[in-house]
Amino acid sequence: MHATITSLLDQPQLGLRLVSGSGGALRRPIEWATATEVLDPTPFLTGEQLVLTTGLRARSVRGQRAFVAAIVEAGSVGLAFGVGFTHDHVPAALVSAAQAADLPVLEVPYATSFEAVTRFVSDARASERFAHLETRQRQQQQLFASMIGGDGQHGLQGLTAELAKLTGAHVAVSRYGEVLAGSLDVDDDAVEGWDVLPVAATPTTQATLHVSQPRRNDDLLMVARSLVGLSLSQEARRIRQSRTIAGQVVDDLIHGRLEAEEAAIRLGSIGHPEGGRTRVLVVEGAGARAGEVLDLPLPPRLDRVAGAIVDDRLVVLLPARESPRDSAEAILAVARAAGVAVRVGIGDAYPGPRNLRWSYFEALDSIATLAEGADIGERSRLSMSALILASRDAPVHELADEILGPLDRSDRESGTSLVATLDAFLRRSGAVAEVADELGTHRNTVRYRIEQIAALTGFDPRVTADAVQLWLSLAARRIGR
Repeated sequence: MHATITSLLDQPQLGLRLVSGSGGALRRPIEWATATEVLDPTPFLTGEQLVLTTGLRARSVRGQRAFVAAIVEAGSVGLAFGVGFTHDHVPAALVSAAQAADLPVLEVPYATSFEAVTRFVSDARASERFAHLETRQRQQQQLFASMIGGDGQHGLQGLTAELAKLTGAHVAVSRYGEVLAGSLDVDDDAVEGWDVLPVAATPTTQATLHVSQPRRNDDLLMVARSLVGLSLSQEARRIRQSRTIAGQVVDDLIHGRLEAEEAAIRLGSIGHPEGGRTRVLVVEGAGARAGEVLDLPLPPRLDRVAGAIVDDRLVVLLPARESPRDSAEAILAVARAAGVAVRVGIGDAYPGPRNLRWSYFEALDSIATLAEGADIGERSRLSMSALILASRDAPVHELADEILGPLDRSDRESGTSLVATLDAFLRRSGAVAEVADELGTHRNTVRYRIEQIAALTGFDPRVTADAVQLWLSLAARRIGR
């Protein structure tokens, strides 16, 4: 506890006597004590101090009143006057001025040194600081214990609840607009506002600690921010590890390396429930930060859904009871908030673990055939070509580049638009008039370009077998983008 005029009077060894002062003025905390014989000590005072003097230079009534006025202006808590030196008792004019300013005055006997008084004030302040630090350390330990009592978001719930109790505030943690712990929807007339404190969870992930006002124990917020960041970074590492392990299971499943019974067991080991119908969502990153999709947190509504890393894509195993479109939109919203460009493909729902492969290839195919500007692809009928193009053993992408390479060079060097013409010709099933309308050119130009395509590639798009080769080459490029 801080020293006060009252606590000083309670020390019999000091022998102090109260000359004037009463009420709350006697209980004001004393931050520090200093002795001075300067008539105007204000340049040396910072406030909340006890001033000790023998009145060596304050011998006149005018000087005594000026001295009291100066220390009152400097925010002093009280005046301790040493008698037996210049004055045998505390001067009446000084007492009168102090009473008018509600400044307590103590009489310090000749036998009590000023050093004894200042040491008592200093020791009391040090004791209080130690008690404060001890309390803070205990509170920090409480915060840490509340976090390690749970795992991931459950640990955050304990942390926010404990921080709310220690600060007397409402507390919440959010990430990319989704509240992970606590609540921002509070009905409390006492709330005057919210402080929004950024938290660096990982080098690429930001979260936010929200704390309402008014509150106490502000110095706990820095510790809380560190603990939130630690909790979320640990969660991110755990999620990456579990997705990598799950990816091995899903990869084996996709490529038919698991029998039905083993597939069910291994899916259960990665947290996917047995029974019911399941569909696959494939999340593919784009742009400079495409790789960050692998660590993208799923929205809270999908926190119990298994995720896996397969071929540098995030694969989500979604129970059929969950709305695929809403789930894809929620994933897209998290990605946008994180600044990561993604595309989401949705496969159909199938019963049985081995049938998940069809949903996976449908989701991939829906991404490959996304319209320009679209972010979410709905599943379509799975084509045989999609399965061929998904084969790891066939060098379809290399063959596609070999077949289409001459057309790329012609387009690049001469602006011939042969690749665009070939794509439109195959999509329009060889209807030259429709191709011309789509490309905004003459039908004879389309026919001429088809001749060029046949001459440059050795495959004639008007011949069915050749058209299949050319179509697969274009499809391989779409899937491999």
